[in-house]
Amino acid sequence: MLKIGLYSITYMGVWYRGPAMSLEDFLRFAKAGGWDGVELDTKRPHAAPMDLTPDRRKALRDLAMKLDLPIAAVSPNCDLSSPIPEQREAMLCYVRDCIQLTKDLGAPVCKIFAAWRGVVLKDGIGNYEVAKPDPYPDFAAQRWGWIVAGLKELAQVARDSGVTLALQNHAPVIRNYKDVLALIKEVDSPALKACMDIPIEGANSASGDWARQMVAETGKLQVHSHFGGEFRRGTDGKVVLAWDRQIAYADYVNALVAAGYDGFMNWEYCHPAMVDWESPDAAKATDRVAGIEHVHAQTKMALEFMRGLRTAAQR
Repeated sequence: MLKIGLYSITYMGVWYRGPAMSLEDFLRFAKAGGWDGVELDTKRPHAAPMDLTPDRRKALRDLAMKLDLPIAAVSPNCDLSSPIPEQREAMLCYVRDCIQLTKDLGAPVCKIFAAWRGVVLKDGIGNYEVAKPDPYPDFAAQRWGWIVAGLKELAQVARDSGVTLALQNHAPVIRNYKDVLALIKEVDSPALKACMDIPIEGANSASGDWARQMVAETGKLQVHSHFGGEFRRGTDGKVVLAWDRQIAYADYVNALVAAGYDGFMNWEYCHPAMVDWESPDAAKATDRVAGIEHVHAQTKMALEFMRGLRTAAQR
């Protein structure tokens, strides 16, 4: 059965006014909320491997087992596409440490990026726009080769560790799921699989046909997924997406269930939490950033929303 998990990036204190949850509190919070499992982000203040001693790793694994709450994935924010060799090599070291952390925590999947621009804290809140411009446009044609080389090296480390890498269909460099499949084919390792997320498929994210095609073409390579957005209650009391932009979640979940997918689809709140998303200037109004209660409300509705889709698909 498709499982619904909670990704710790939601509660890192990046998107709302207020502190981060500790990892231990996050695990207990997820269990109390009825989630099927969790995914841990590997940057401070959460699961940065340099901060987690062997004793802390064991304690987290023991707590997850005590709670009967699987750690579904460990997720580094990595960029294998930099033209600067020292940066690429640092990222290889970082992901190797994350693979070891994945093993130590008993998680099956280490979810990775091919490239990543990063999130900058601006006025204390996560901001994608600062790092969005490409500082090295002259090297665009070479990035694919650097990514392939990095993935080959990391896939061997993962295979030796008994861990599966899940490559996410996330920009930049990767344009959509087809690029993920092309990279997996070129790397040619049984340790490299796919993390496919429908909301980041650009203009195609609203297409049911595209969602079904993505699931069909990925097949058994898919081992992980996410969902996100902003939710509200409709006039009938049901949870619906709050944004004007629609996402083909129902078609995607139907296709996954029909294909026998039994991995996780994890909720991530990964955008600034604004008091009123209906305002066209909400995303720019840093004085209107919401507190953690807004994220709590969204998290609760997200689980209700995805459970509803899963139940409908199983019927």
